[in-house]
Amino acid sequence: MLYNRPMGADGQIIRSRSNAGLKRLRAVLAGRERGLLVLEGEKLVRDVIDQGGPLESLFVCAERPELLESLGVAGTLVESELLQQASGLKTSPGVMALAPVPRSLTFDQLDLDHDPLLLVVDGVADPGNLGALARSAEAAGARAMVIIAGGTSPWNSRAVRGSMGSVLRLPVVLADKAPEVGAQLHRLGFRQAMAATRGGATPGSYDWSGPLALWVGPETGARPNSGHDLDPITIPMASSVESLNLGVALSLLLFSAGRVEQP
Repeated sequence: MLYNRPMGADGQIIRSRSNAGLKRLRAVLAGRERGLLVLEGEKLVRDVIDQGGPLESLFVCAERPELLESLGVAGTLVESELLQQASGLKTSPGVMALAPVPRSLTFDQLDLDHDPLLLVVDGVADPGNLGALARSAEAAGARAMVIIAGGTSPWNSRAVRGSMGSVLRLPVVLADKAPEVGAQLHRLGFRQAMAATRGGATPGSYDWSGPLALWVGPETGARPNSGHDLDPITIPMASSVESLNLGVALSLLLFSAGRVEQP
């Protein structure tokens, strides 16, 4: 792993906004530099460290030197006001890091044995929604999340935070075209389904068994562009409610698929 030279033990603390490390941190948050993602908060940073993943740099608030020591890796102490200015949050959690973007997998690299469930995301624009979907997919036992180009990136800092680290643990397949994904899934023997506002089978009546790909389209409600017929599934609701939040609806369907093994 590569880390910044540890600072703070000898009294050196970053006190300048023009520091090269902080500049790079801001550039990645602003989307001006690709190939890296920003981790904000102790939990995300610890998750990556515990998984043995590399950090390119680590920044900890100068008022929390004990945290830097407890993380067990080298890092840099930063004046709290400067870390707040660099943060993408209203209140900085006091620890930020840069890490390489995780490697995208192919279908051939996925574990597709024993009735796998995949979540296929086509056109979701809000990073918070994508993060919530990843979190629910991991919790529901999905094997991977397939993301079609054109929506928000799973490595967006808001998506990473919203997923509570799920996008760093759940295998991710990045694909260019939805119809090609639909064709690939068909060749692999997957049935393919989607959430429908009305007119579909209820979650209780739908047959969730076997290899299944659950598609989700953009927040506008547009149908995913899979190029194949998708089984519509409709969640019964009171007549006064028009629709559910995207994350809520897909969470209900993901858990209806029943891929979580009972202890």
